[in-house]
Amino acid sequence: MLNIKINGKAYQAKGNQTVLEACKENNVFIPTLCHDPRLVPFGSCMICRVEIEGQRGVPLACGTQVAEGMVITTESAAINEARRVCLELLASQHYGDCVAPCVMECPANMDAMGYVNMIAQGRYDEAIPLIKKTNPLPVVCGRICTRPCEKKCRRGAFEGPVGIAYLKRFVADLDMEKEQPYLPERMPATGKKAAIIGAGPAGLSAAWFLAQMGHGVTIYERQENPGGMLRYGIPSYRLPREDLDAEVDVIRSLGVEIRYGVDFGRDITVDSLKSEGYDSILLAVGSQVGTSLGVEGEEACSNVIRGVDFLGSVTRGTQPDLKGKRIAVVGGGNTAIDCARTALRLAAQSVEIIYRRTVAEMPADDMEIEEAQHEEIKFNILTNPSGVSQAGSTVQLKLLKMELGEPDASGRRSPQPVKGSEHSVEYDYIIAAIGQTQDLSFVGPDCEVAVDKWNCLAADSHTMATNIDGIFAAGDAVTGPQTAILAIAGGKRAALAMDKYMLGQPLPKDIKLYNHVRGSNDELDVASFGEKEEIAKAVMPSLSKAERHHSFDEVELGFTEGQAKLEASRCLSCGCADVDECKLRQLGTTYGADQFAMAGEQTTHPIDESHEYIVRDRNKCILCGCCVRICAAAGVGALGFVGRGFDTTVEPSFSRPLGEEKNCIDCGLCVSACPVGALTPKAVAKLPTAAYLDLEGVQVTSIEDAVAQAKSN
Repeated sequence: MLNIKINGKAYQAKGNQTVLEACKENNVFIPTLCHDPRLVPFGSCMICRVEIEGQRGVPLACGTQVAEGMVITTESAAINEARRVCLELLASQHYGDCVAPCVMECPANMDAMGYVNMIAQGRYDEAIPLIKKTNPLPVVCGRICTRPCEKKCRRGAFEGPVGIAYLKRFVADLDMEKEQPYLPERMPATGKKAAIIGAGPAGLSAAWFLAQMGHGVTIYERQENPGGMLRYGIPSYRLPREDLDAEVDVIRSLGVEIRYGVDFGRDITVDSLKSEGYDSILLAVGSQVGTSLGVEGEEACSNVIRGVDFLGSVTRGTQPDLKGKRIAVVGGGNTAIDCARTALRLAAQSVEIIYRRTVAEMPADDMEIEEAQHEEIKFNILTNPSGVSQAGSTVQLKLLKMELGEPDASGRRSPQPVKGSEHSVEYDYIIAAIGQTQDLSFVGPDCEVAVDKWNCLAADSHTMATNIDGIFAAGDAVTGPQTAILAIAGGKRAALAMDKYMLGQPLPKDIKLYNHVRGSNDELDVASFGEKEEIAKAVMPSLSKAERHHSFDEVELGFTEGQAKLEASRCLSCGCADVDECKLRQLGTTYGADQFAMAGEQTTHPIDESHEYIVRDRNKCILCGCCVRICAAAGVGALGFVGRGFDTTVEPSFSRPLGEEKNCIDCGLCVSACPVGALTPKAVAKLPTAAYLDLEGVQVTSIEDAVAQAKSN
């Protein structure tokens, strides 16, 4: 045994060990991508850099033998810089997505690739837990989500994105039809209690996760029913109330209590909640106050209604009689579209959307705009109101024609009035749908939560903690009026932080994981996915135009099982199957690597799925040589290096597909040795040996055992 020092502490090491082996045996971490305890050191990744007293530079730990009295340093600025540079060099020729773009674009980071593939395989009961791991309202989101995931879907570079939201709805509806829909296991009771103000998507989401963690949860809701803007801001032809109620009931069955008709700041306060024994409070009050038109004469006109008030009145059954009336809806967002389509169903004679820009600049979801156009709602674009006056039972709306100028802060071209274009049009009702804000009347001496310049509650973007200890905030009250999925994501983040707070633990840290990307769909090398059968995106069955008029029946009817499975089969599975185990990603996160630091010309290759058990993606290969060396050590020799320099690849004999390699015995050793997901087991099949066990685990299948087991199979 030799006496050595590592990072200033005395250790012993065997005389035949490398520095890497000695450090590992003494539980001192040194990063590496090419070391495998079953193989002799190779040094191809160049990452296991250390400093050794008396030696120049930063030598490789895997290529340096220990010596008596050796003094080793494993972490320093110079070491970490060298490791980062080596990682960036490897990343420059690594082509792939760590995480599928659909997952990255989702505010809740739902594993869309995972559940879509499960649906394709008919594994519906496995898809639901995966969905509800991040989103407790898939029945809702499958109907009303604005689908940011689909905008980034890699299939969009082919014949159109996968219908992710429709697939989520399909499997969520199947689950809700069961006598007992899916419920996650609840952890043992903690004895802690959380109060949530508001039963909208943020509050319901937080309640779902807090209840799973074993906390007592009570939601206080000002309205007479749950859902917030899901109920009072989204029409029932998009989201049937029975579907919303059923999904809320599942959350309640997890032990969540909802108390209705309770006004925070009047009926209950921060002090009263604390006196009742609540350990934390979440403010999730939403944005339910409509914005006025801000034009002259508006306050004197009784026939000018704010959009959210109008939609809420329809839900309550207190809406004005619009039969045979002429309606103007001012605005270009989703609320404006909802108001217009709702007015049409209330038998209005005509419905017109007035918007100051063109349809192309409308912030409303494209699909909602298309639905409104299909229902023959008129779009009066490049037009803006300048005044309004009561004219008996009708109103005169003064309008200006607009033209687009230079881009404004939103990136859209700013509308400018056209001189001499003012004119007036008579309507029976004007619906102002130009924005929403928050009712923060509860903020004051009893609740001194900070408010920002946009009249939103100020909260940390990761923990959702406010300036008041034990009080958190999430949803539209923090972000301003946004989407349901963004509110759901905020509710989950708040729940995770509230859990830590109530247990007396530090709040979660915001760790930015290294994420390798192929680039945008415009930059994508579609050939790297190999030959793909062209399958048109499935069209959602829906009510006819005639069936929609004067009816609040749900417009979209849902996929059949056949449609769902075919649509799910279109997924390219572009995210890495090895993402949670990929050492390149782990080390890229640790050392702050930038995949574009050494970016240059890349050669891409089609993914090889010819093997019965293995997917081979040469685009992800970092040429560490682990697969080649372990295959040779097994006496098989099915893989080898071909080419020179940046043109080097790892190939089977004669560069044939791996499934045609005669020498391959399906032992899986190559998969077990690959550190980056260039070789992965197929999702629908398992290798016939246990050779792909985690090398960092206690049990490691030996080369001899793997070969023997493979041959016996």
